[in-house]
Amino acid sequence: MRLNPSDIAKQSAVPLYLQIRNLLLQAVKQGELQPHQQAPSEREMSELTGVSRMTVRQALQTLIAEGWLYTVPGKGTFVADGPKIVQNLQRLSGLTQLLQSQGFIPSSRVIKLAVIPAGAREAEVFGVLPGTPLISFTRLRLANGAPVALESTHLVQARFPGLEELDLGSGSLYEILQRVYGVYPRRAIQMIEADKADEMTAGLLDIAPHEPVLAMERITYAKENQPVEYVLSWYRADRSRLRVELTAGEGPRTSSVADVLVAPGEKAPPKSDEPVIVPL
Repeated sequence: MRLNPSDIAKQSAVPLYLQIRNLLLQAVKQGELQPHQQAPSEREMSELTGVSRMTVRQALQTLIAEGWLYTVPGKGTFVADGPKIVQNLQRLSGLTQLLQSQGFIPSSRVIKLAVIPAGAREAEVFGVLPGTPLISFTRLRLANGAPVALESTHLVQARFPGLEELDLGSGSLYEILQRVYGVYPRRAIQMIEADKADEMTAGLLDIAPHEPVLAMERITYAKENQPVEYVLSWYRADRSRLRVELTAGEGPRTSSVADVLVAPGEKAPPKSDEPVIVPL
């Protein structure tokens, strides 16, 4: 990668760190810096551009936060496979819409599609009898052609007749539910935990077996709190970031136990007239 002081406009209104960030990002996108290639060090960038190491460090940290670069302790900074997908945990969105909003080109590949009898967990989630026919399909989700997640989705067949005959490999499932069936997802309860990829999941996600993944369980509800979708998914940890905005009020927050949302299968806390103190 070639840089010199003339690449930096010190009189520009654009901050210096952002100019350096943009130059590095351009080099990554144009292939001057390849995935897993070492990026120029702070010292090298400072000498090449004539700006302080602190400014260069801010540019590198910005690219690391955006998922374009990563660090290896004791070795330096390297080019990542691609930017990370940021999931806002305060907003319900399908993965197709999420990827599009962040500039990715989304696509899917259907791995498996079948009508199966509801097991105990699915029956509990949907409030149906065990054995009730469910549409079950597994999709490999891709961003710019690279695998980022594996999703196993379940819906009650009687609620969505003919869904298994539609093209589930392109476009958004939520868009299909809205356009074809008039069902609009309103909210979801999602559980997230760290896990290790088994051999099948690792092979589909193009990672090594036992590599870390984010395992998610989501129950999506339409109006009148009717569960319409049950999803198990595994996201590549190296391509994912979770975003939550936390706020603090004045003094301790209180809420009634009755206001606590409880996912199917979880036990509600004992009822009490005393307020629950939620520590900040």
